[in-house]
Amino acid sequence: MWLSLLIGFVCGYFMIAWTPTVEPFVFEMFLTDMIFDPLKTFFALVSFFIGFIANGVLIRTAIWHTWKKETTDRKEQLLAYSVVFIFVVLAMIDVKKTAIFFLFSFLYGMMAMSVYKERKS
Repeated sequence: MWLSLLIGFVCGYFMIAWTPTVEPFVFEMFLTDMIFDPLKTFFALVSFFIGFIANGVLIRTAIWHTWKKETTDRKEQLLAYSVVFIFVVLAMIDVKKTAIFFLFSFLYGMMAMSVYKERKS
């Protein structure tokens, strides 16, 4: 769990740092910046992919522990709920990119919930 928390934060930070910022947002400029810096774009996409999976696992675990009726490990619950802290800190850096990152993480966590239920049962 600690490793997922750390990986989720670091990958989210790198994704925000390596994705070009275009203000006001013009899709052509954004695409041009990504094309002319392919290495940075590749690392941003890999960080995004790894980070949303790590955060999705934490979100899934937090929601599972919230709905589960039996006793659970408090340390695991605390680590799972601390995923909110990751998104708050990342939102201080860039709100729009963090919102997209959270949306993908949340959707992955919810889609993986049924697999997690079957494995725990």
